[in-house]
Amino acid sequence: MKLPRMMLLLMAAILVFAMVACQPETPATEEPTAEPTEAPTEEPTEEPTEEPTEEAGGGTVIVGTPQEPGVLNPLLASSVIEDSISSFVIEGLLSVDANGAYFPVLVTDMPEVSEDGLVVTYHLRDDVVFSNGDPFTCADVQYTFDAIMSDLSQASTSGYRDIESIECEDDYTAVVYFYDVYAPYLRLFSFIIPQAAGSLEELDNWDFNRQPIGSGPWMVEEWMAGDHITLVPNPYYREEGKPYLDSVIVRILPSREVGMQLLGTGELDVLWDVTEADFPTLDQMEGVSWEGAVTGENELLLLNLADPTVDAPADPAEAPHPILSDLRVRQAIQYAIDKQLIVDALLYGNVNVGNSVLPSGSGPYACPQPPSEYDPDMARQLLEEAGWVAGSDGIRERDGARLSLRITTTTGNQLREQTEQVLVEMLREVGIELIIENVPSDVLFAGWESEGLRKHGDFDILLYTTGPFLDPDSHLFSNYHSASIPTADNEGSGSNYSRYINEDVDAWIDEGYSMMDFDTRYEVYCNVAEQLNQDLPRIFLYERLLISAYRTHLQNFAVSPGYPDFTIGSQNWQLAE
Repeated sequence: MKLPRMMLLLMAAILVFAMVACQPETPATEEPTAEPTEAPTEEPTEEPTEEPTEEAGGGTVIVGTPQEPGVLNPLLASSVIEDSISSFVIEGLLSVDANGAYFPVLVTDMPEVSEDGLVVTYHLRDDVVFSNGDPFTCADVQYTFDAIMSDLSQASTSGYRDIESIECEDDYTAVVYFYDVYAPYLRLFSFIIPQAAGSLEELDNWDFNRQPIGSGPWMVEEWMAGDHITLVPNPYYREEGKPYLDSVIVRILPSREVGMQLLGTGELDVLWDVTEADFPTLDQMEGVSWEGAVTGENELLLLNLADPTVDAPADPAEAPHPILSDLRVRQAIQYAIDKQLIVDALLYGNVNVGNSVLPSGSGPYACPQPPSEYDPDMARQLLEEAGWVAGSDGIRERDGARLSLRITTTTGNQLREQTEQVLVEMLREVGIELIIENVPSDVLFAGWESEGLRKHGDFDILLYTTGPFLDPDSHLFSNYHSASIPTADNEGSGSNYSRYINEDVDAWIDEGYSMMDFDTRYEVYCNVAEQLNQDLPRIFLYERLLISAYRTHLQNFAVSPGYPDFTIGSQNWQLAE
């Protein structure tokens, strides 16, 4: 039987993980939004303080992250860490609280919607000043819209592309007119770009990209690449006496494991993006807790359907991947993966096996699909049908070509590296060679102009996390609609890195875009989920929680299931004496 061999490999990976966690500290080196349903099974060791204490004030909080952002401009961001860090500085008209509910930020109340759904009115706060001293007005809302729709922007245009115009009745009233109804209108304007950011024709070269101007509680004082980002209070922040802290320092780490060590010794106050596999270690740390949210995200394998030697093809049919363009091969890969074994051995059974683009954490739009089968014999049969026969070393060949694929994820992520090792072994059992070629996060998530490998399609298989936040529309459009394939013509816009095209999926996503009836919209999105599982542009391994750990002397720490992640309420952070 082959299963015991893989179990031994998993146990060895866990042992390596434990040994690494016990190593001495290593110095730091250089290195993309769902209703919550139920709480994680593990409980934080201590409850965070809900109200600020009068005694606490000042001090510095050190935040650790194993990923370094490439930019802090939401118009160019292509990873969650970029959005997370920029949200210290940049605010939107609305935000999402720790319970997944929208609340007003730069508006006085929730927006008003006309009976026909085509007009949305925002009443803006009149006491907001950007960190450069400029007042926030309706003109900045108009500018943000123009920036999102500009040629160089990489931001999703879902929802924005149906805006006919934005009229300013006065400086503090923005009226948005739509061509068609956009059902998830609340997700729009989750960030505001001030007019002072620069000329849209020069967006790629803005100083704003590394030192943004925002209305939030913090501003960037210093960014030392590969080491740290220092944030200091915005002197114009509207809430008097806030933020309470003197500064926040984002420390760039070589790995999450180093971050766990530093959190345990008290050298970090917050560690961003810990995993479900870290629960046992966190439970043993005195003075440490965690906050988490269910986001609808999956840890997944993203398969490139186009030839990786061809730069950014618009249609995979014109330049098909020599291996992965065959559905039988993609099916064989999924049949060869024992997802439950990965969850049980590497994640201690703390998450669900992945089965849908809209998993259980997608709130009302959750649309679970039948779980994939673990069936190595079926995998072998499909590969035989596709013409791949076993070679002398067990790796299959066809027409002199070897069945060899590269898998790429972020360096410094122990869990993903363990997952890769297990996948290498599982796929080898059916005759597929998987070669690990990991890169730093700022390389994996680089944008179009930086020759990002995702954007230009220079990969076979990617391993990372993504999923819908709060509403499926934006995620499905950006990741699976044919209009979202990054190409030279659209300046790399979109996140359909598989270069997946299915006319039915395009039509369903377009229909769901403007549907106001929940039941009909839900049915349409379930059609998408079912079709994606048939076509397999991505293979869902397991559902993710969004988790950050912190030392309990940090008060008022929370995590939101949507933008802005762990920075929500950072103006209220305090250090207990």
